[in-house]
Amino acid sequence: MPGKHTEGSEKYSEGGRMTTVDQASQLLRELAEPRPVGDTVKAAITRAARAVSAVLQEPMSYGRAEDIWRREARRIDAAEMDAIRAAHARRAGELRTEVQKAAALAQRLERLVAQASPASSGEDLEQLRSTADEAWKAARTLRRLASEARGA
Repeated sequence: MPGKHTEGSEKYSEGGRMTTVDQASQLLRELAEPRPVGDTVKAAITRAARAVSAVLQEPMSYGRAEDIWRREARRIDAAEMDAIRAAHARRAGELRTEVQKAAALAQRLERLVAQASPASSGEDLEQLRSTADEAWKAARTLRRLASEARGA
């Protein structure tokens, strides 16, 4: 019956809820973050597949990762979904560590600015302030990515 949700349904629109294929696709996409400027979809899928392969007993092929990424996979095995979730959790932990490092760096830079002698060059102080600001921006970006990873 069209529009009626069955237990085996893989279409998000049929049941109004997220399927395992949708969840796996979303997690793979988040695993590929942060994406550098100029990054291709192929490179992002490859990064996500490698992250999952580090957890799976057998490596995830690019083709399989692409099918999941594009939500074209018919099903997700339990072991495969567990590996995707484990890789996602590992990445979230790495992001939290990076947030802590970036925040600590920003704090150290701000202390250096505060401790600088009045005889210090104005350019040097401005460069330290600018670097501290950049470190805080990086920490905020990483914090956002980590919270998105936690929320999934």
